[in-house]
Amino acid sequence: MNFSDYIADRLIRIGYCILLFVSVFSFSSCNEDWFGKENKDFNKKPTQVMHDISLYKSENGKVQAFLVSSLVETYSGDSARTVFPQGLKVTFFNDNLSDKALLTANYAVDYQGTNLVHLQDSVKIINYNNKDTMYCHDLYWNKDAKIIYSNNPIRRYTADGQDFGDGMTANELFDSVTIINPHGKQTVNDE
Repeated sequence: MNFSDYIADRLIRIGYCILLFVSVFSFSSCNEDWFGKENKDFNKKPTQVMHDISLYKSENGKVQAFLVSSLVETYSGDSARTVFPQGLKVTFFNDNLSDKALLTANYAVDYQGTNLVHLQDSVKIINYNNKDTMYCHDLYWNKDAKIIYSNNPIRRYTADGQDFGDGMTANELFDSVTIINPHGKQTVNDE
């Protein structure tokens, strides 16, 4: 047996050993629990993490809003979503770029498959145009319908007093706000 035949024989034996090892490893450890658990854990971890972000929203060349958040986590898979676990702050602008409204929340989730954003925990809306300030526990923004709403109690402070409601709806630019079942004290001017 010459040297090249010896090397070829050794390589074939090593190849068989590797094939045997891979086969035994694959058959002994390939169970649904092991792989299933890995995939479930993968979906629980964010696929992207961003710190200290600032985003502008514009439409037809006009800046409409400015979003700031200290932490943003993006998740993919069946329940694709963007999470703002440390909250967010959104400033809305008038056409002349003056501040129109400010929206803050301590937690938010943007569900990508539904175009629905859920703002939670100490939601606050300040409308600079009419000097109203509104507080609620949670708020939804339907991006397709371009409306913002809450079906939970809200509290609103205006120049004329304080009132409460069982919810609210508004267009996404806060040009039109409707309080559901309003109650509280308001000053009414007779003209």
